[in-house]
Amino acid sequence: MALIALTVKTSLILTLGILAAFTLRRRSAAVRHWILASTVLCAAAAPAVGLLTPSWSLPSSSAVAPARGTSVDVSINLVTGPAARLASAPVAAAGSSFAVREFIRAAVVPVWCFGILLNLSLLLTGMFRLLRLRSSHARLAPSIIDSLNHISAVFGLRRKVMMVRSTRRAVILTWGFVHPKVVLPADVDEWPRERLDVVLAHEVAHITRGDWIVQTAAELCKAIYWFNPLFWIACARLRYESERACDDAVMNMGVKSHVYASELLELARSFGRHRHAWLPAPAMAARASNLERRVRAMLNTHLDRGPITRAGRCASALALVAITLPIATFAQGGFVTFSGIVVDPQDRLLPAATITVADARRDVKHETKTDRNGHFELVGLPAGDYTVEATFPGFRTLTDTFAVNGQSLDRVLKMQVSELQETISVTSDDGSMTSAHQRGNAFPKPAPGWTKAVCAPGAATGVGGNLRAPRKIKDVAPGYPGADGNVQLLATIGTDGSVTDIQVGKTDRPELAPAAIEAVRQWEFTPTLLNCVPIEVQMNVRVSFRQNQ
Repeated sequence: MALIALTVKTSLILTLGILAAFTLRRRSAAVRHWILASTVLCAAAAPAVGLLTPSWSLPSSSAVAPARGTSVDVSINLVTGPAARLASAPVAAAGSSFAVREFIRAAVVPVWCFGILLNLSLLLTGMFRLLRLRSSHARLAPSIIDSLNHISAVFGLRRKVMMVRSTRRAVILTWGFVHPKVVLPADVDEWPRERLDVVLAHEVAHITRGDWIVQTAAELCKAIYWFNPLFWIACARLRYESERACDDAVMNMGVKSHVYASELLELARSFGRHRHAWLPAPAMAARASNLERRVRAMLNTHLDRGPITRAGRCASALALVAITLPIATFAQGGFVTFSGIVVDPQDRLLPAATITVADARRDVKHETKTDRNGHFELVGLPAGDYTVEATFPGFRTLTDTFAVNGQSLDRVLKMQVSELQETISVTSDDGSMTSAHQRGNAFPKPAPGWTKAVCAPGAATGVGGNLRAPRKIKDVAPGYPGADGNVQLLATIGTDGSVTDIQVGKTDRPELAPAAIEAVRQWEFTPTLLNCVPIEVQMNVRVSFRQNQ
């Protein structure tokens, strides 16, 4: 779900940016390049923006329709009882669908990481090739250095540019930011002065515009979001607009368009006889797919070739940020999910536990049941504060709160065994117990033969919640202490069935407690079993002393 939401948000931002660049097709290539570069960076930063800023959501019919307090059931009702849970076909279907979802989730992350590593390795390989080009430099003619210095002065470039002669005959590119390098082919000394000036002007334009750092950042974003084809489209278009913008900068220096086009065609014809290797750097030599469009753009005298102004950069950047923020922080109702598992004190799964999620502000309740794997999932929760309540027979009701802010939540809900309830009435005529009973709602009645089914060798150990209630095997009645009133005792039934740790919770008169404690201390029970393991259980004892009328 999170990956889908991530793809949707980044795709929406990229789509808007690509459409904006297409709408501005009559503007200069420098404007479109800036729009595309800002779009790629905003789309890549959208997940971080969504995590660091508060989310918002639009009111939806699903959020306000049940405003009268009706319950929305979003799951299959499961049959209770250990035997029924193990044999239920709907439960098996729910468990298998959950297993499929978990398999998909477990498979997506490794595949995504593998794709990132593969793309980053290709990028690092290209960087290593650039370093090798630098190490294979040779001395260049002084005329080439003079031409570079003159063109740098025309562009106002103050950084020193290193000239590198490659051993290859089909490479012209620029890389580096603080210490930029221009790589020229091995036969650069044979070029006419006009071609040399055109090439150097194009490469210095790349340096002045900072195209290498922009392109490298875009390639990193594409490596991370490699699964999204819009990143590939945007990066390819970004590289093309970068070359177009540098072409415009060269012609703004006074180079005739037909001369520039002729030199570009001659370079493309010369380089076409040699094998090309991909390098993460702007390259003047046009790709076959873009050569015709670049030449047609050079010969079109009606195109806008002006650079983007500082005001234009600020205005477009603010507009993109204004678009990115609401998209990144929007809590998409269809993708916000509250899920998790419910376990018992032994960390075993609790199938068929009831999960109720309530939004008091909207007066809406959502209810579901855990599947055979103890898993639950509520999809489509709008942003807000919620109260979750988990119930299971024989266990205390678990209540917790959580907030939905646009990010899916996954929780582990651990439930505790309920307390045993004992109520005793003592009269004054003979001091004997006239009424004593154990309330049946403290523990569920175990299904016949559950001990053999659950505790048999080889039985599944992951499913929990199997309780066998303690049975009183020794009962001692409190004596009448000579006064009427009520006493509430808090005690613990140990793993061996003995009563320990007796405390007075509440009493009407202090003299009533000793008689009640003395009797309860002598009680004995069969051990309480949870998943065939003896456990301690809390017991509330309420003793009522009354004078017989």
